[in-house]
Amino acid sequence: MNKLNSRIKKKYRISYTRKILFLILFLINITFITVFIYNDDKSFQLNDNNLKLSWTWASLDLTNPLEVNNSRFTHNTDISIEGRIYSKSDGTNKSDIEVIIQVDGINYPSYNYFTDSNGRFFIVYTIDPSLDIYSSHELKAIPINYVTDPPGGIIENPEYYTIYVNTSSYFDIISYDDPTIPKLTEEYFAVNGFLRDGGDSGLSFEEVYYFWLDGFNIIDQGSFWTGSSGDLSDIQVPNTLQSQLTLKLNFSNFPFIGYSEISSPPIKIFSDVYWDLNIDLSTYVGARYTITGQLSSLTNSSLKINDRDIIIIYDGIPIPESRDTTDNNGGFSSSFTIPGSNGTFSIQVQLINDAGKDISSTPTYIFVDVALPSNGGAPELPPFLIFSVIFFPILGIIIAGLIVYALRYYRKQEEESRVVNVPLISRIKNLKILKDTGRLEESLSYLFNAIYMDLVNAKYGRTRMDNETIRDFAIVSVKELKLTPATVYPFIQKIEEVIYAKPFKITEKDFYKTCELFSPIYFQLTGYNFVLNF
Repeated sequence: MNKLNSRIKKKYRISYTRKILFLILFLINITFITVFIYNDDKSFQLNDNNLKLSWTWASLDLTNPLEVNNSRFTHNTDISIEGRIYSKSDGTNKSDIEVIIQVDGINYPSYNYFTDSNGRFFIVYTIDPSLDIYSSHELKAIPINYVTDPPGGIIENPEYYTIYVNTSSYFDIISYDDPTIPKLTEEYFAVNGFLRDGGDSGLSFEEVYYFWLDGFNIIDQGSFWTGSSGDLSDIQVPNTLQSQLTLKLNFSNFPFIGYSEISSPPIKIFSDVYWDLNIDLSTYVGARYTITGQLSSLTNSSLKINDRDIIIIYDGIPIPESRDTTDNNGGFSSSFTIPGSNGTFSIQVQLINDAGKDISSTPTYIFVDVALPSNGGAPELPPFLIFSVIFFPILGIIIAGLIVYALRYYRKQEEESRVVNVPLISRIKNLKILKDTGRLEESLSYLFNAIYMDLVNAKYGRTRMDNETIRDFAIVSVKELKLTPATVYPFIQKIEEVIYAKPFKITEKDFYKTCELFSPIYFQLTGYNFVLNF
């Protein structure tokens, strides 16, 4: 019984304590609320008013998303932003409301429009050149300075367009190397200029492609990267037998930067020099010695090597004072003073070039006497030297003639034996099959590789190495094998067009014309005419 009473008393004390704590908490809450209302009564009322005034009066819809949204536009081009402001609750149009353009959160008040009686607006916006071409941009129409009835309404405009931009490009060429001054193959052709965007800023570190063209045929191609200011690079002239090429540059970084291209004026090209020189074979120490001459292209005699620097090489040493520049016809007159030593010395003329090539005339040996003769004329020669000059050359000519005759006879026998071993009948039969089956391009390739190359191998024991192009072998045929340039080069150029300038469709007329070009080469190799009986 005592235990029961003790439990009841304990329970009662706990309940009483809880009531007291609840009452204390209630009084604290009432005090806090009272103080809050007293201190913030004005701001509370203001917030309450704001809540009451924030109601949707109208909506702004963009109406031409197919023309604008998710599309790409070029800097400085105009686009149209169209829309409508109206009440969605009753469909009434909202007129005379000013709407401006906002791009990436920046307002452009100059692009504005007041809605018409149908609540419609039409704003023409010009793409700002400052917009980044590699990022997307948010374009919105923002209503401003409007009054609602009753006051306090807002115009909701959650819609926006996402647009992308790009820029145009162009080549700003300040100057080229003078294209009328012939360039040696493997020299560099200077292109002084810049690649710029539509805002005239240089396009840095962009890849530009170049093409060396003979008419519409691509002779060589490659690319280079612009500099930090968009500056262009000099371009190396390709190895070619052509006498004139055009340089074409083009660029595109789709879809960010637009396409552009530019072509140079025709550029004169040569690969080697034909030297027409006038050289005196005797002089004296201290004399003023002069060489005159004319330079032209080895592969095209009508192309004169004008406005190029030359220098005389005397006894293997360049003579700085002899440096001269060819005139408009490739002519020159170069002089220097003979150094103080007598004897027989080599002399030649060298073309100065940036390709690092040794383009020099064949050395000629001249006799230099010790001093000017007493008679003021040509140097006097000792009797023994006169005898040597007359007798030994005659003897040498006789011996050389015998040697040449023997060598020619031997080579003729060897060549005839070699040519006989070439199965030309079967080769010509295969050529006919290719032609009759309509494979004209393949037939001309066969004419070069299976007939011309086998004849050269049979006669000279010379084959085309892996690193030699067709044009390289044309030069080999002329320089090493001594075939006639006027017959070799036209034939090789035609074959080169067929093999390399793809696609290159030829007709039967082209086929027979190429065979006619091959005929004189065939005669030189075999002693017979190249006749096709089909």
